[in-house]
Amino acid sequence: MTRVTDGRELYARAYRGGFAMPAFNVCNLEMAQGVVEAAEAERAPVILQTYPGDIAHGRPALAPLLNALADDAGVPVMLHLDHGDGLEMAVACMKLGYSSVMFDGAELGLEENIARTGPIVEAAHEFGASVEGEVGLFGGDHGSVVLTDPDEAARFVSEAGADTLAVSVGSEHAQKSRLKLDLLRSVAESTGHPLVLHGGSGIHPDDVREAVTLGVVKINIGNALSQAVRQGARDALESGLDHYGMLAAIRDAVREVARAKIKLMGASGHA
Repeated sequence: MTRVTDGRELYARAYRGGFAMPAFNVCNLEMAQGVVEAAEAERAPVILQTYPGDIAHGRPALAPLLNALADDAGVPVMLHLDHGDGLEMAVACMKLGYSSVMFDGAELGLEENIARTGPIVEAAHEFGASVEGEVGLFGGDHGSVVLTDPDEAARFVSEAGADTLAVSVGSEHAQKSRLKLDLLRSVAESTGHPLVLHGGSGIHPDDVREAVTLGVVKINIGNALSQAVRQGARDALESGLDHYGMLAAIRDAVREVARAKIKLMGASGHA
């Protein structure tokens, strides 16, 4: 068990096995440690993902740090680029050890989204890496919602060749939400492809469980971890802990949130 070097195999295993992996947005050591500890406790594969801003902020230390944690883990750990902006960024991350990358072309027209995703897929497959595309917009703190059209999703999967597809079916970044399960079912049937949900922190638990049965293999968790970090820091301050105690409290708070999400998505025991 160690760092995942071929993202396609892990997503395919989740798709066949009927479980989803939580993809946790992390930006420092304590958050990543908490997630890995949770995955080890649950014997689950897990995804550590970073925004482009996290990579820029943590350069040059963040990627080597995440790689070291993944290499030392007792369960499969995959590094993923969240909301990448193009080929150059994707290749740079794959050279740093990422085995899964996202190209966020959803704000483009479908034709341009397909055209720009294709070369990223070609490059990624040379690295043995996986590509996540997106059709539809999630909204929340990232703008307006545009629901995924099942026919457009099917065409994107066929022509762009992305290994997984992020779909907008009711979830929103940093917002509580209920999924439009009939739409998700239609997209799943039209694509026959592993699907991804963003804005996973606020999705109703019943909807998460149902989504997993419809071919969702990856659900992004960002806001829930951010809240755990803040709560851990507040608790440490109120308890009068020193900085070491505060960092440990943050790690522990993240671990408990991560364990709950892993269980919810049915990933426990699939390491």
